[in-house]
This record gives sequence, structure tokens and C-alpha cells, in this order.
Amino acid sequence: MDKEAIRLLEQINNSLAKINVREETNEMMSDTYKLLDKSDRRVENSLDQIQNTFDRIHDKIFNFNNVLIGAFLVLGTFPNDAPHVKLWTIIFPILNMVFMIYIDYRQMEIHRYAAGEQEWNSLERDEYGNKIKRQTRLSLFSLFLSVLCLFYLIANVM
Repeated sequence: MDKEAIRLLEQINNSLAKINVREETNEMMSDTYKLLDKSDRRVENSLDQIQNTFDRIHDKIFNFNNVLIGAFLVLGTFPNDAPHVKLWTIIFPILNMVFMIYIDYRQMEIHRYAAGEQEWNSLERDEYGNKIKRQTRLSLFSLFLSVLCLFYLIANVM
């Protein structure tokens, strides 16, 4: 072979080597994108599960509080001559119910705030985290108030 043909074959060989490197890089990037996409889906699913769990717990606390309202109402009127608790004490579980409605409203506002997540800066991301922390504390406080109402009820019945 002459020198020109050898030079052309070397150029073709170099070009093929570059194409192979690009193809391998594209395959690795594709695998990386698949892993990142899978991770993003897992994170999104986890966030959905957290929200569902929060909603279920909050619903149970709300239902428990409604039972407390009924118990306060019944024990505040029965027996007629000497009720077990004073009827005005029904205000405690009712105030707790109003507090839980406020917590639900705050949760709706947090969702509204989170809807604009794609335009957030780092300060807004931190604020979102703080809102979630405050919301969790308020929910725990509401649970604590419900338990206090139950203890008050038990103490007055015994």
C-alpha cells in the first residue's frame, strides 16, 4: 500500500476510535440518566407517602377529637342531676378541633407554596423545610391536646 492509503486508514481508525468513545460515553450517560430518573421517582414517591401518612394521622386525630366532643357532651348532660363533667368543658375538644382545621389550612398553604418549587432559590427551599417542621410540631401539639382532653375526661369520670 502506498502512504496515502495508510494515512487514510489511520484517519479512519482514529475516527472510529473517537466514535466508539462517544458511543460508550452516550451509553454511560444514558445509564446515569436512568438511575437519576429512578432516584427522582423514588424521592417523589417518598414525599407522597409522607404526605399521605401525615393526612392519615391527622384524620385519626380529628376523628378521635370528634369522639371526645361526643363524650364530653354525653358526660356533661348525663346523669341529669349530677353530670360527670361540666358541660362548658366541651370547649376544650372544640377548640382543639378548630386548631386542627387551622393545621389543615396551613397544610393546604404549604402545598400551594410547594407548587412553585421549580422557581425556588435556596432561601425559599429553606423556608419550605421550616414550614414543614412547624407543621409537624403543630400536629404533634394537637395530638398532645387531644390526649390531655382524654386524661381530663378520665380523671373526672373516675
